[in-house]
Amino acid sequence: MALTCIKLVKAATCAAIIAAAPHFAFAAAADTDLLTLKDAAQKGNWRVLDQLRPRFSGHPLEAYPTYWLLSGQLAHTDPAEVRAFLARYPDSPLSETLRRDWLKSLAVAGNWTVFRAEHPSLVSDDAEIACYALQDRIARGDAEAQVEARALFNSPRETPVNCDSVFAPLADAKWISNEDIWERARRLLAANQVKEARRVIALLPKAQLINEKSLDRAAAEPSAFLARESRERPTLMARGPRELVLFAIIRLARSKPEEAAERLAAFAPRLGSTTAEFAWGHVALQAAMSHQPRALDYYAMAKDAALTEAQIAWKARAGLRTGNWKLVLAAIQAMAPQEARDPTWRYWRARALRQLGENEASAALMKGLAHEITFYGLLAAEELQLPVTLDWNVAPPTAQDLERIRARPGVQRALLLYSIGLGNEALREWIWTLRGLDDRELLAAAEAARQANEPDRAINTADKTVQIHDFTQRYPIPHRETLAASARQWDLDEAIVYSIIRQESRFIADVRSRVGATGLMQLMPATARWVAKQIPIASYSQDMLTQPEVNIRMGTYYFRRVLDDLGHPLLATAAYNAGPGRARRWRDERPLEGAIYAETIPFSETRDYVKKVFANAWFYRHRLTGKNGSLHQLLGTVPGRTSEPAGTVATNAIP
Repeated sequence: MALTCIKLVKAATCAAIIAAAPHFAFAAAADTDLLTLKDAAQKGNWRVLDQLRPRFSGHPLEAYPTYWLLSGQLAHTDPAEVRAFLARYPDSPLSETLRRDWLKSLAVAGNWTVFRAEHPSLVSDDAEIACYALQDRIARGDAEAQVEARALFNSPRETPVNCDSVFAPLADAKWISNEDIWERARRLLAANQVKEARRVIALLPKAQLINEKSLDRAAAEPSAFLARESRERPTLMARGPRELVLFAIIRLARSKPEEAAERLAAFAPRLGSTTAEFAWGHVALQAAMSHQPRALDYYAMAKDAALTEAQIAWKARAGLRTGNWKLVLAAIQAMAPQEARDPTWRYWRARALRQLGENEASAALMKGLAHEITFYGLLAAEELQLPVTLDWNVAPPTAQDLERIRARPGVQRALLLYSIGLGNEALREWIWTLRGLDDRELLAAAEAARQANEPDRAINTADKTVQIHDFTQRYPIPHRETLAASARQWDLDEAIVYSIIRQESRFIADVRSRVGATGLMQLMPATARWVAKQIPIASYSQDMLTQPEVNIRMGTYYFRRVLDDLGHPLLATAAYNAGPGRARRWRDERPLEGAIYAETIPFSETRDYVKKVFANAWFYRHRLTGKNGSLHQLLGTVPGRTSEPAGTVATNAIP
């Protein structure tokens, strides 16, 4: 058993697999490499795949070669073979994926009888299959399907290409009106979904179609396009030219909101009030995201236009930046109920209520938040002076708990797939297996992942518990000696460094991102080369970034330099994700409360990153010191643009 394990998987995870040995039957798979079979499938070498797959009979991963064989030839496969696979592996995510792809293949082939029989068994939501089902139902005269198709068309949801075959006959029959088409095209163009907008516009009568070259010019050079339209169309415009001008204004606002506002003010009489107000909402959004001082003026120009959730959220954020608490409260109250229930907006609503003298209502909201383990839950607990009680000594899963979780075929498959380098397949198996597990089972799965040297799965799985929390699993402290030494050397907060690593790599030492960032602190190649010269590191090579001690030393040095450059941990953390130049630009003219700076970062990825890093840091400080720290103090106050720290290093000196 041990020899077979070593042949198949990395030695680091052999112990975990051997522990589950009674549940494995490796058969003759020791001589077969699953990676070779996957490569054969990717190259369409079906004969090799068919010849070698019997070697995996009885193996925990035996479904994979058969899945690759079937999925690669669905158009020519007997339905009985597909059904046999689905029946044999009903609890595998491969069955869901195969069924989804099979349904699409059946629809393309026009095999609607089999499609109708299999469609109800699909678990996940798939827009392409939904449109195939509507196509079939409409062809059979289902009036309800026509109503559903029109509702789908009028929704803000993106639709795949095959939905056009559903919408086109409805447009011909006037079930979808020309006004419906224009409204959908407007929303798509405003969202910069130009390709999909073209498909929608094609549903219009020929006399109303937009000129393709004009659309291209409006997209490529909106400022020049608007200048020409201003000269050539001094009066009210027809619908097509009006939509092009609207699109060009919104497109221009993405890079130059102030210029877009000037253009819009000039075009407003020709656009009509409804169209102009729609445009003002989009100009206001872009102005708010770039922290333009006139953003709220532009929102006022939108008047009664229906704002999107993003526009409302950024209206609230613009109010936070300017201290307009009445507007913040009004914007949050205008949100959809589900959005307003998010911890972000419950917290800021409570703050706004308190600023406006509604102390009782504010305290009630804060009290509800204070019991949640989130960035805003921690802030709320602090403001109410409620202690956050953490137990770092939760009883670990018992041997029986671990045996039961390891007995699950999905756990076995996931850990094996991780160990041989098939991370995407492993992640799909793991997520599929976790469905419906209770807290104890989740913690057992987290421990199984930790013992198998999969720290990201351990952390993410422990994060899912609702009532029973193991914070040692959520906030591990590996490489403690190395990290503490580097933190001391560069005078950094150890908790912040741990927080960054947790967010960047989940403690996977050899992880590489799509853009090449490598190792625990996810250093880009150019940055690492620069750091290696500064420290210096003799005979540096990029492969050294996968060594924890090297990566931590280099990453902490880089963070120290960014911190020295920007002068504030919050700015340095934002810079670590988005670059020093952006972090600097996102400041205000005046000092800004750290939580407001974090919430008004325009990049959603960086905004989420910063909040998670500082929430992580709070927990790590608690674990490392045994004391409740202050998240407000961690966030601090971000200096205004006019108050550069002494001894500032030029931003362009740091990659």
